Amino acid sequence: MFHNCTVSNAQGTFNFNDRKPCRAAEAVYPRTEAELVAAVASVVREKRKVKASTAYSHSFPKLACPGGDTGTIISTARLNRVVSVDAERNQITVESGMILKDLFDAAAAAGMALPNSPYFYGLTIGGLLATGAHGTSLMRKGGAVHEHVIKVRIVTPAPPSERIAGRLAIVREIGADDPDLNAAKVSLGVLGVISQVTLQLDPLCKRSLTILRKDSDADLVELVSTWGHKHEFGDMYWLPGQRKVLFRPDRPGRRFHAGGRSQPGLLPPAAHF
Repeated sequence: MFHNCTVSNAQGTFNFNDRKPCRAAEAVYPRTEAELVAAVASVVREKRKVKASTAYSHSFPKLACPGGDTGTIISTARLNRVVSVDAERNQITVESGMILKDLFDAAAAAGMALPNSPYFYGLTIGGLLATGAHGTSLMRKGGAVHEHVIKVRIVTPAPPSERIAGRLAIVREIGADDPDLNAAKVSLGVLGVISQVTLQLDPLCKRSLTILRKDSDADLVELVSTWGHKHEFGDMYWLPGQRKVLFRPDRPGRRFHAGGRSQPGLLPPAAHF
């Protein structure tokens, strides 16, 4: 446990939306689910405000700040392990503090891949779910990572009926058939601290990366509404100062190989990686 703490996000100490530091009286770093339960029970006992934080706190809103300098921060930075892998069902269960890069590596080692994700590999699974972080696709289930979650384990304060027995915090396991799952997945950190997440993945495949340049943004509005439905990993990057748009019609690239790369000078400007 650490005392008199300051939380900074990945952009720096003062780079929250109000440009002010986020402080807390203490921060705890549980390494197991049992330690996480104990941490939540402790703040319930002491009637402290509490918020969960991640390895990088990569949100501009102060979602990780417990309010004032008397609260507690529970960090998931050390809850970063793979719990189980079911390659036959394309499912993986990880602790909520695992960052995307480590999830990708663990999934790939078992022949699986997350269908869509944000670009920053330093996001944690619990953090990106709580904030609704997403990729770019509008196909299938869309680009939001939480659409691929089939189960979570979340630590919450115990209900009054259970506190009679001295239990101040409990673990709830919420599966795909539970209507509470949608709330637990994108909770903004106000419903409890996610301990573990089970994801439904896809079989591992290659991915074609193509960059196209369009020298006019006159029809940008129409393109925005249709691009994501046409390409599984479609992306757009608008350059308003130049009135240009960069497009990525990315898709599963099982048939692509190095010899299929376009050459300089071909039209339209494009490149396969």
